[in-house]
Amino acid sequence: MGVLRTFFDVFRPEVERHGLRTPDGSVGVLVTGVLGEGYLSCIAENLPEGTWEFVCHPGYNDADLDHLRTRLRQSRVTELELITSPGAKVILQRHGIDRISYQDS
Repeated sequence: MGVLRTFFDVFRPEVERHGLRTPDGSVGVLVTGVLGEGYLSCIAENLPEGTWEFVCHPGYNDADLDHLRTRLRQSRVTELELITSPGAKVILQRHGIDRISYQDS
């Protein structure tokens, strides 16, 4: 992540100059592969104001993944179940967090 910060001072003015919209930053990177309700709740409790990209890898552990070198197999299923769960909805609502997609921007 330090590498990305080194480009911020150059990247942000270029983005603004071209009128592009971006999130204010990303959260969840450090819990990739181990995301659970506890981490989701902690992230939600500490999320600053703004628009943030929540990094996770929800999906299915299917035959297509057999062709990829990734440690994120079972965690994809776990993350999909978590972010679509009623518990996640309650956590986000409790902290006034709205889920949006890039289509909403």
